[in-house]
Order: sequence, then structure tokens, then C-alpha cells
Amino acid sequence: MADRNKDKQQLRLEALFQSDPLPDLGFSKKVMRRVRRQMWIRRLAMPVAVSVGGLFAARPASEIVVSLVNMVAELPLDRLDISAIVPALPMDSIPQFSTLLVSGVFALVALFFVRALAD
Repeated sequence: MADRNKDKQQLRLEALFQSDPLPDLGFSKKVMRRVRRQMWIRRLAMPVAVSVGGLFAARPASEIVVSLVNMVAELPLDRLDISAIVPALPMDSIPQFSTLLVSGVFALVALFFVRALAD
């Protein structure tokens, strides 16, 4: 059990640590402002970096897409009988294979961009 009687030395030690709080002089506000600023910088750093990288990568990516479309155009698609796969639809309503490929590539790019912004 703790001794409830305090000696003089213990009382002096407690009196030494019992003092008025130090004046803040705006220190806490400055620290909180800096912390908030750093939070905003961290939140904006990734989307800005992805946007700038996307701007630099736009031309090579478009060239890749164009070359893929040209390669698909060279494929012998006349041997593929799509009407046997989808007999209920007229052939005019089915989009071209290159259109499907390009839209799929753009959908993947958009998905990765949204995923990068979410993280």
C-alpha cells in the first residue's frame, strides 16, 4: 500500500512541477496549419502526377492504339462467321472488331486511372 504521508522533499518536487501552463502564442495554430497543408499536398500529389504522366504518355499510347487497330484490320476476319454465333442479330447491328478493341483499351485505361485516383 502506498504511503499517504508525504515528506518535505516530495512536497517540494510536486510544487516544482505544479506551475501555470506556458503561453501558446499561436504555436498550435501554426502546427495545425502546416499539418493540414501537408495533408492537402499528399492528397493532390498522386492525381497531379498521374495527369502529367498521362499527358506525356498520350501520344505514344495513341500510336500504340493506332498500330493495334491496323494490325486487327490485317487479320482475315472473313473466315469468322459471327452470324453463326449470334443468329438473332442482323450483321449491321454488330460493331466492328476494331471498334470493340479500341473501346476495350480505353475502358481499361479509364479503369486504371480511376483506380490510381482512388488510392
